[in-house]
Amino acid sequence: MNSPATFAERYQSVLVPVIFEPWARELMRRAAPRTGDRILDLACGTGVVTRQVAQMGVHPGRLTAADHNPQMLNVARALTAEAGLDVEWVEADAGDLPFEDDAFDLIYCQQALQFFPDKPAALREVRRVLAPGGRAAFCVQRDLEANPMLKAQAAALDQYVGTGAGDAVRAICGLPDGEELRDLFETAGFEEVEVAPVTLTLHHPDARSFAAGAMGGMHTGDKLSGISQDDVARVVEAFLTGLGDCLDGSAMRFPHASHVVLAGG
Repeated sequence: MNSPATFAERYQSVLVPVIFEPWARELMRRAAPRTGDRILDLACGTGVVTRQVAQMGVHPGRLTAADHNPQMLNVARALTAEAGLDVEWVEADAGDLPFEDDAFDLIYCQQALQFFPDKPAALREVRRVLAPGGRAAFCVQRDLEANPMLKAQAAALDQYVGTGAGDAVRAICGLPDGEELRDLFETAGFEEVEVAPVTLTLHHPDARSFAAGAMGGMHTGDKLSGISQDDVARVVEAFLTGLGDCLDGSAMRFPHASHVVLAGG
């Protein structure tokens, strides 16, 4: 009998193909890796950005990925081992990076800054390990009103699980202000900071399947554990109803809105 999937495995199977792979490609479109770059994938999760870099056909001088969650790193290691990729995986906190000064030419971080407990300290660390002339590319979720999929999820959880569960989704949109982002980066010592609102249109062919998986595969953990199967079904139905025009038959197509921050060292 197979053991139940871990949170990291659910995150990889449900959320990465729909949400995080498209955003990884968008970051690379705006800050393309180059042969010889020393690259850091910060808060790498299951390594989606790292794998996208490897698929670009460039040859980094160094390819490093860091995350504080060992389960995420275990999944990332397994996936890159299957693909034969040479990656340095590091368990580390963003606010205390175990790298020398000026260690990287390009640093990516997608959908994680809003969760860092000390954002100024983390950005000072990123600035410290970014070489002169280097580039940082971040994406950070915008507000709940601009993200109807997350709004529907939060409302469904509020109704059937409790506001604590809904708050866990709202935390994904916990740093929505572009000017606040700009100030954080400039205060940390970055130069030529650009903050752009970007919306991707994302798709899943089976909204019901996505709903059931996403509730247990978001950044903030499994919100459906501990409630009855009947209530799980009610949460999924409430989520689907809340999608409104984003639900097209059995499929879902929804805007996913973030700020993309590009900053220089």
